[in-house]
Order: sequence, then structure tokens, then C-alpha cells
Amino acid sequence: MDNLKQFFKSFLDTEEKLNDVSDGETLAKSKLDVISTGSLLLDNALGCWGIPRGRIVQFYGRPGSGKTLMSLLTIKEAQKLDSSSRQLFIDAEQTFNSKWAQQLGIDVKRVDVLKGATAVLGRDLFNALLGIPKEDAKTHAYKGKSKEGLLDKIAKKEININLIVLDSLGSLIPPGEDISEVGKSNMALMSRFLTPTLKKVALEVARANIPFIIINHVKDSMDAYGPDHTFSGGNSYHHALSASIYFESVMRKDAQILDSKDQKIGSTIRAAVEKSKFGPSRKTEFKVNYTSGILDPHEEIATLAVDKDIVLRPNNRTYTFKNKKWTSYADYIDGLKADPALCDEILKECVTKVSSDAAVPALDSSVEDDVLDLLTPAIEDDE
Repeated sequence: MDNLKQFFKSFLDTEEKLNDVSDGETLAKSKLDVISTGSLLLDNALGCWGIPRGRIVQFYGRPGSGKTLMSLLTIKEAQKLDSSSRQLFIDAEQTFNSKWAQQLGIDVKRVDVLKGATAVLGRDLFNALLGIPKEDAKTHAYKGKSKEGLLDKIAKKEININLIVLDSLGSLIPPGEDISEVGKSNMALMSRFLTPTLKKVALEVARANIPFIIINHVKDSMDAYGPDHTFSGGNSYHHALSASIYFESVMRKDAQILDSKDQKIGSTIRAAVEKSKFGPSRKTEFKVNYTSGILDPHEEIATLAVDKDIVLRPNNRTYTFKNKKWTSYADYIDGLKADPALCDEILKECVTKVSSDAAVPALDSSVEDDVLDLLTPAIEDDE
């Protein structure tokens, strides 16, 4: 291993220490550190029980599909993991709503919101994140950085940010685009800009060991034989993504969440994990309240337990777990709510099953505690 490291180092014209070569056995035993999305069903669909650190994950969909909501719920979960941590929300759309974030249980005092030109101008934004490279004037060889970026500071633990969200990729202005002509965005410029840039972002995000969520808009696809949608910026950068999730609001009548006055206060979200480096493509559905988040965590646990064959269904009506038996779905949900110890036991078996099924490195031992925290109240604001 040491000889191999020296071999690769001989090709690098830089003083940086090389720690990028590992053997397969070491990688197989390594732990995958994740941050929950707030939804157990979406965590499971991702194949690794959450948003992995050191990776880029894309949330995309049409307006009102729940992509921004789920990114905010992920911020909420990131705050639970470390009470001293901060989160960065890059508000390229200039629409961050602090009151909505507070309603969801987010401590907005710990969220740094980047607005203005730096959040919109693509070159300025990514220079701030990545730093300014330094090259040899003659050979153009990489010589480190003349100015460090935010991700360098995070990697050195000089800044305690444990999650970055960019909302949205389609709102960025690529270099060379004439911003004086409204509505004349150049998708070719955007694609040429994003392809090399996100390669660099993927590398720096991995070094900083921080999850990076990119929110993106959906576009109608012109491919008659493929999916009916695609995302802004073209397809050329998708190789830099570790996962891509398509969100859509389910329009069935029984999928709408209404209050006592028949006003819509939530919906059912369908999430399709269309690309994942942690397992096969999967789909799931879960219910959300627009101002409180996941509608009922107990219902998510119940669904996941059936999906993982932890709670069995000997017929279309009955649900069984060890010596427990429920004669209807409503009775099953009520049973979990009435017995927290039983609910925790089923949830722990779900975590164990997900860990054994996942085609990824083993889940970190702390994940089980993080999942149980989904049932605890949200962080309350000090004010």
C-alpha cells in the first residue's frame, strides 16, 4: 500500500499529502456516515439510510413537489446531530422563508443564508466554495490554492458547518451569460460551466466530509422514448451526483391532507430515487404537513416494518409481530402509538435489516440513535 501511494504521488506536482489510496477490505469495513432526511421511508429508498456525508445529492421536481421542504427537514436533522453545528443555505432564488423554517422546528439562528450576487453568479459562488487555484505560469501545473475556499475551512474544522443546500441550480447565472437580457438564459453555457465545476465540488465535498444537497427544477423532456422530464443544466454533470431524487406531489383525492375546514395543509409526496450509488432505484410515498414536516413517523415505521418483513401479514387484514397481533391497519398504527417500547423495538429491527440489506459500507453505529430521534420533538427557538 505504501509503495502504491508513493507511485501515485510521483505523478503529482503538488505538496499536498496523498491519502486517497485504500484497499478494498478497508473500504468494506468503513462506516458510512449519513444525515436523515426526516423521512424513514425516503432514507430507506436511498439505500443508505439518509444523505451520506462527503457526497452530492440532487433533489428535483416541479413547483410544489416538496423538494425544498425535504431539504429543510434535512437541515432540521443535521441540527439534531451536533448542537454546535451550523448549516449553509445558498439562496440563489432569494426566497428563503425564516418563519416557515421555524415552523418546521429549525433553529434559524444556526442557519447561514447566502443571498445576493454571490448566491446567483455561478463563478463567484463556486470560487467562494472551492477557493482560487494557483498554477505554474509556464507548465500550468496545479500548485495548490492562492486563496482557500469555504470547503477547505470546513475540511480543516475551522468552520463547523455540517450541511450545505443550494436552492437552486437552475437559478445560477453561468459565466458569459448576458444578465442584462432577461429571459435569454443559455443552457449550453450552463452545461459547459457545470460539468467541470461539479467535478471539483465533488472532490472538495468528499475531502470536507460534508453532504451537499442541490435543489433543481424539472424540465419537460423531448425524448419520446425516455422519461417525460429532465433537470436544468443538462445531463452532463449527473456523474458527479451520488444520488438524484425526483419529487412529485400525488394528486389522488385520498393523498391530500386537509384540516377541519377542508383547507389543504399537506400532501403525499412520491419520491423516485432515479440514481443512487448505494443501491437499486426505488420509489416511495410519504405524507407531509407543510408546517410541521412528516405527518406521522409511526405510520412510516409501520410501513417500513411491513416492507422489510419484520411485521408480517398472514392475510390482507392481519398484522403480526412476535406475539402481537392487529386485525386492521388502523389498529396496527394505534398499537405502535400506545406502546413506545414496542415501537422502538420494531424500529431497531428495521435499522438492523436496512444495514444488512444495503449494498454499501456498514451504517455507523450512531445511526440507530439518530433514527430514534425522529420521534423526539423538534428544536425549539430560544425566543
